[in-house]
Amino acid sequence: MAREITRRLYPLHAEAAALAAQLTTQQQAETSARAAVAEAVAGALPGARIEEQYRRTRIIWQHDARPSGQQGPVQVDSVYVIVGASGESVTVETSGRPDRVIPMLAAFVQPTQE
Repeated sequence: MAREITRRLYPLHAEAAALAAQLTTQQQAETSARAAVAEAVAGALPGARIEEQYRRTRIIWQHDARPSGQQGPVQVDSVYVIVGASGESVTVETSGRPDRVIPMLAAFVQPTQE
């Protein structure tokens, strides 16, 4: 009886264990790729805050846009970035004064120099 149970269940167990190992390897690769992208984004935004979420990373950067010593309402430039699970995509949202945001957006259309 024990042999019959082993004969029937062992192949299923081995298949499940192999699939679990494959998924673990894939998740580790995604985590590594996502971390590399997050570090690159955060490096371009000094003082950015990085928050890990399940299978994605959020980067938040805020800067008081008022000249020092100026009175009045707070004007904050901000960039909010979500790095996707595999590190192959990012979503960027930015807000602030037009004279500061427009150059940031214009930088996206500049050809990269390699």
